[in-house]
Amino acid sequence: MLKKTFVWALSLIFILNASTAIAENSQSSLIGTWQLVDGWVITDDGEIQYDLQAITSRKILNRNDFAFVSRKNGQFWAASTGQYRVEGNQYSEIPQLLSYPIEDGTIYVFTFRLQGDDWFTERYANGKLVEREHWRRLR
Repeated sequence: MLKKTFVWALSLIFILNASTAIAENSQSSLIGTWQLVDGWVITDDGEIQYDLQAITSRKILNRNDFAFVSRKNGQFWAASTGQYRVEGNQYSEIPQLLSYPIEDGTIYVFTFRLQGDDWFTERYANGKLVEREHWRRLR
């Protein structure tokens, strides 16, 4: 009986460690500096592509935190920083300091996929796709 309990406990520890390693690998694969390549806002009228002649944006992720800053027509436009989480193919930003107003407790939830140094995100609000972005790793 003691041997079965020991084997069961050891198996549980292995499973928990493996799932933690997978989550950490997903999160660590996003660490770096990213440049916005393209993006779209989705409205009831269709998709509106970002004007990348006017907008430039960089996002930096370390182990726990994200920060982004954007310029439009050469002038400061927006910035945000806070913590982020990765769970499977879901990336969530928990903004804590922003240059624009949001409701307290707002969390931006994205699905994502990585293809080499390209990071593709889709953000949903109330179950509806509202934004798509393509980022490229600079370093």
